[in-house]
Amino acid sequence: MSSSSDSEGKIFASLCFGVVLGIGGFWGGFQLRKKKKLIEDIPTSTVRGMAMGLVEVKGKAQSFKGTVKSPFAQVDSVFFHYKIEEYRSSGRSGSWVTIKEFATPDWFFLEDDTGRVLVNPVGAELFLNVDRQYQLNSFGGKDKQAFEEGLIALGVQPHGFMGFDKQLRCAEQYVCPGDPLYVMGAAAKNPLMELSDKGNDNACIQKEGAPFFCLSDKSEKDLLSSLGGQMYLFLYGGPVLTVACLFFLIAHYFKSMF
Repeated sequence: MSSSSDSEGKIFASLCFGVVLGIGGFWGGFQLRKKKKLIEDIPTSTVRGMAMGLVEVKGKAQSFKGTVKSPFAQVDSVFFHYKIEEYRSSGRSGSWVTIKEFATPDWFFLEDDTGRVLVNPVGAELFLNVDRQYQLNSFGGKDKQAFEEGLIALGVQPHGFMGFDKQLRCAEQYVCPGDPLYVMGAAAKNPLMELSDKGNDNACIQKEGAPFFCLSDKSEKDLLSSLGGQMYLFLYGGPVLTVACLFFLIAHYFKSMF
């Protein structure tokens, strides 16, 4: 009797979670639609032609005060981001849990044929391809050693009970000097450099003041395609999931009543 009651409770909780997830997905679809429309509506500007406010600029990344080494690949970059996850079991199931995530706050230049402008990457949404993926127990050799050494340097212990490898994985992204980059954000007064005759030297691109701030190594066309696919999935998939879970909830309720 107790086992049956526990099972009923899990079914009810799962269906309720599905309803909430569907509603959240639908809301997320609307947010993606707003971002996609902003990208479509804001014309691409050159660095020299930027005006204060929301801008969209394409160019190549260049270092401002030197490069930084990515923690695992040890690549000289102007920006990197990583996310380390651990697989944790719960009963018969389990899930990947983020245990450490970091993106560099260091400013860098975005340069095109007309000039260069500083970018403050703090708070940016990242649409960057994953450059390296690591997972313990999935491969050996140089990559595994680099992953373990990087984890230890970051204060994450790669080994658990009796020295066995933990179930860890990591995605690493980096932008190197000369890499093409698309940036949308707010052009504002540059607090790091003295006034110059070149107007673009007096500005920076940042999150503050921007309804949408992103860094992408994709072309604008590819970025719009990616956002469009996610948008339609959430806008249509969310309501379908919500209706399906509500239907099963109602059916389950009436079944228990009679």
